[in-house]
Amino acid sequence: MVKHRFTVEDYHKAYAAGALGQGRVELLNGEVYHISPMGYRHRYCVTALTQMLVETFSERTVVMPQCSLIIAPDSEPEPDLMLLKPPLSTYKDRDPYPQDVLLVIEVSDTTLAQDRSLKVPLYAQAGIPEVWIVNLLEEKLEVYRAPDYQPLYFEKGTAVAPQAFGEDGLEWWV
Repeated sequence: MVKHRFTVEDYHKAYAAGALGQGRVELLNGEVYHISPMGYRHRYCVTALTQMLVETFSERTVVMPQCSLIIAPDSEPEPDLMLLKPPLSTYKDRDPYPQDVLLVIEVSDTTLAQDRSLKVPLYAQAGIPEVWIVNLLEEKLEVYRAPDYQPLYFEKGTAVAPQAFGEDGLEWWV
């Protein structure tokens, strides 16, 4: 069986034509993945993180939740949250590019293996300087930073600062 590999352009056309079915999808390495509906814990975490990030960093960044990011000709993931270089008006007429991204955050429960094995390497290849996986299964924060993207693990309640903002840590929790 031969799988059809999509480019971002093909993916957009198929999506617009309704060929990808109902619900949210994302394109990773040319393959279309359906995004499961968020459970209450995932939804709460994304909402709480969004609020916390806006309250803490809104003067220095644009907090963009649940938006796609074209990172390669065959990959358009939809991270849970992104911290982008300001100003917001930059994104009025265009999507963000990898060079706009300061931090990507994925909240993971059912997609943990996929986020680690597919998304983190894609973000690294695109030059995203920092990726956080909020691991809801083990209640840990996994932090991957350029240049080596070796995971750092933080326990619940630990203050962790996005690399772009130095010492201004957030006490993360699940």
